[in-house]
Amino acid sequence: MARTLATMSTKASTRRWFDRRAGSYEGGFTSRWRDPVQRGSLDALALTAEDRLLDVGCGTGAASRAAADLADSVVGIDLSPEMIRQAVDLAEGLENVRFEVADAEKLPFGDREFTAVLCSNSFHHYPDPLQAVREMARVLAPNGRLVIGDACADLPTARFADRLLRRFEPGHVRLYRSTELGSFLHRAGLSQVMLRRLSGGGLAIVRGTAADRE
Repeated sequence: MARTLATMSTKASTRRWFDRRAGSYEGGFTSRWRDPVQRGSLDALALTAEDRLLDVGCGTGAASRAAADLADSVVGIDLSPEMIRQAVDLAEGLENVRFEVADAEKLPFGDREFTAVLCSNSFHHYPDPLQAVREMARVLAPNGRLVIGDACADLPTARFADRLLRRFEPGHVRLYRSTELGSFLHRAGLSQVMLRRLSGGGLAIVRGTAADRE
């Protein structure tokens, strides 16, 4: 019960924090490190015109909008209603993109519904990261790809910043070492797990492939 209450409190804090930031999220101070992760993560997915993409923790939908030119369809989800409102407004006119409020640890989609799943810049906010990755793996079609990109704790400076963020940023759970990010994909049953580090090891992108279950 205590853990459940703590998780609910963390998610509520995260929702309030990002609701307040939604209007100035794109182009803000943190975009200097968010944008390279997002671009690199999209590149790692190698989207095609046949892909059905799920963008987990989509924020105001920048990656979803970028993917709209590459994929057949894009669905973006985020825990913050204000982020989703901004995403809907910014994606006006893109007919193959839609957004909804949802929890990454309990995705409201059927098994094997997407051929690609993206999670960029939000993984450090998830109270139960393995459950989130298992959900992303569950909705992946056979041979579908999952890419997670985030700041990581490989560098001493990042670990110091992580300790500060845990104290002062609502909803910040923790940063993970790049090898830990890869291990989440392995534990969720994905294969062909690959890792790429950016910014001297301060950022990491991991990619895994769902088993051919057909």
